[in-house]
Amino acid sequence: MQFSVEPIAPGYDAPVAISYPNEFADSVSLGEGVLVAQFRADVDAADPIFEASTESGSITIERGADETLVTVTLPATATAQMVPDTSVAFDFVRIDGSARDVIPGRWRWPVRRTVTRNVG
Repeated sequence: MQFSVEPIAPGYDAPVAISYPNEFADSVSLGEGVLVAQFRADVDAADPIFEASTESGSITIERGADETLVTVTLPATATAQMVPDTSVAFDFVRIDGSARDVIPGRWRWPVRRTVTRNVG
């Protein structure tokens, strides 16, 4: 798995992209069913800051020749709730009918304060 970590900027739209080797994506049926990710300030937090899914269009999956790219697009309304200079936690669950499977891997993504904020 490879990923490029561009910190989330609170108050701005933020794409979070992770690429998986196609062999791994096939083994977990990544392109089937609905993929869901909940972003939380802490793994133990009761409520998610944001829930993304392929169903809502906030998660997209693109298969390339060697890798499958999963991109989560966080809206500014969600990132505005994130605390700068910390991180958020998330993972992926694949739902296919009554089956719910956790995709291996838990992610922590940095949240960084921007110099330019609250622009309209």
